[in-house]
Amino acid sequence: MVMRISRPRCKSWCALIILVITAFRSFSGEILSLEKGSGYTFFRNVENLTEKFFWVRGVADAVIGLFEETTENHVFRIVIGRLLNTQTRLYRFNKRVNQTDQPGLLLESNPKKFKPFWIKWTTDYFMFGAGSRVGEGKHFLSANNVTLRYIAVTTKVDYRIEYILDLSCSKVRDHLTDQL
Repeated sequence: MVMRISRPRCKSWCALIILVITAFRSFSGEILSLEKGSGYTFFRNVENLTEKFFWVRGVADAVIGLFEETTENHVFRIVIGRLLNTQTRLYRFNKRVNQTDQPGLLLESNPKKFKPFWIKWTTDYFMFGAGSRVGEGKHFLSANNVTLRYIAVTTKVDYRIEYILDLSCSKVRDHLTDQL
């Protein structure tokens, strides 16, 4: 039995694929560029979310803060690539909760390439990891009451750190991981 695909159906399908690929390639999101001493900026409301993906590129010390209010008083602070990209630390109210030197939780060795990270929380726990899917990669876990309403970024080093915070579509997320 030989199956034939009619040209009109194939053209429609191919046109749809081309349209989707073009849309993903032209989608860049907002890249937030920070220099040393900028303080927490770019507060994003995450009150109705339970997880957030973000992408980071740079040499060292990318800092993500999670807040109850838009102040410098973070609930959690994640420092990715601390000490020239040899450690990642998680702090709760400025006290170190966990530390790792596992490569999966560090920045890319090529500072021109974005790396995906994720956070997930409820009022009972907070998780952090690397990868384009929640639960992928190593993660920290804290079993404290968590009320998170905002996420913001900063850096403490002399290197430029860049973030992408506002993408949530999984297909765009996967595309970014492959292309950046």
